[in-house]
Amino acid sequence: MGKHLYNLGIVGYRLAIRLISPFNQKAKQWVIGRKNWQNKLARSVEKLDFNKPVMWFHASSLGEFEQGRPVMEALKKKNSFNLVLTFFSPSGYELIKNWPTADLICYLPIDTDKNAADFIKLIKPDMAIFIKYEFWYHYLNNLNNQQIKTYLISARFYPGQLFFKSWAKWYRNLLFMIDKIYVQDKVSADLLSGIGYYSVELAGDTRYDRVAELGKNTDGFPEIEAFVNNEKLFIAGSSWPLDEAVICKYINKYPHKYKYLIAPHDIGKSHLNKIEKQLQVPCQRYSDYDVNKPARVLLLDTIGMLSRVYKYAKVAYIGGAFKEGLHNILEPAAYGVPVITGPDHTGFPEGPEMEKAGALVRIKNYDDFENNLNRWVDYDIRQPVAYAARQFIQSHKGATQKIVTDIESLLSWLNKN
Repeated sequence: MGKHLYNLGIVGYRLAIRLISPFNQKAKQWVIGRKNWQNKLARSVEKLDFNKPVMWFHASSLGEFEQGRPVMEALKKKNSFNLVLTFFSPSGYELIKNWPTADLICYLPIDTDKNAADFIKLIKPDMAIFIKYEFWYHYLNNLNNQQIKTYLISARFYPGQLFFKSWAKWYRNLLFMIDKIYVQDKVSADLLSGIGYYSVELAGDTRYDRVAELGKNTDGFPEIEAFVNNEKLFIAGSSWPLDEAVICKYINKYPHKYKYLIAPHDIGKSHLNKIEKQLQVPCQRYSDYDVNKPARVLLLDTIGMLSRVYKYAKVAYIGGAFKEGLHNILEPAAYGVPVITGPDHTGFPEGPEMEKAGALVRIKNYDDFENNLNRWVDYDIRQPVAYAARQFIQSHKGATQKIVTDIESLLSWLNKN
């Protein structure tokens, strides 16, 4: 019964995506990316060297890719193998499709038994590694039936998930098709052992290793440096309208306490226009920045830069915690940048942990925001928070090496055989 319902859900999802694709760019990319996928993949695999093992990594989207990236890079640095990387979402694939570390990057075909069997036959994986989640029945079943080693890394589980419902045995069995699961926290490990799954290791979160590497970044951005011009820089990362209302009010009141860089979650022209209308001070967009024109605010209207731009900040505000869901607070912390968020970081364990470590402050309203930002202008007040942020990242490193050590032992055996 469970399998039939699952298959119906897959059919319904595919139909829904096709119906909205004429009106939604992301859905359109999803459909086009999978069109004639067998023929496209058959041509792509010709560049693989099947005398070497094939390791298949799957990420749902960009965030999961960033979690798996340090593992992939560490393995590639020391070992000889074909790296095949798949994405479910266009927001991951379109940004990473030219990543040079991978030998082949493509969309994951939708999960049907035929698609899974055809895909696995074409890429011939010696092992499969899923990042954080993505429990596709037909892929896992085919891998399991062919005795292809399958891992799940950087996983997190919650008590309310379907796996842990007494009536969801069919779905729970998907976990037992995975040879080993590397979890981020003890809660996840305990939940798995509670249902009789014991091939689990508490490895930690690979994101800390990734952002720690970002913290060593030496890339320069001349336009950003010209804009900052030796003043203190405040960065608002992944902001939403509720965040921007607070931020713009502060900028208008204190235009000269900082230079301000806003990197909104939505970089569409209409949203950028709305931000500009709230501001009463000179503002420019990064894509057409002119150093000869005045600006106290710079709108970052590009994708892929923000994680490396935090190096210029003295204080960072990370959006989403008023309503939408908190974005990445680890990236600024890796540079030793104190972090401010909205009130709700529920569901993001790094939030309460960073707050407890003294590296993050939550605000409830504009007055909280103003008080903290005004205090942190002072170096002596800001610096202990900056130190706590950097130390927090350093103290959580190490998950990548635990995972890589295990995988390398299997990879070594495959190379010998």
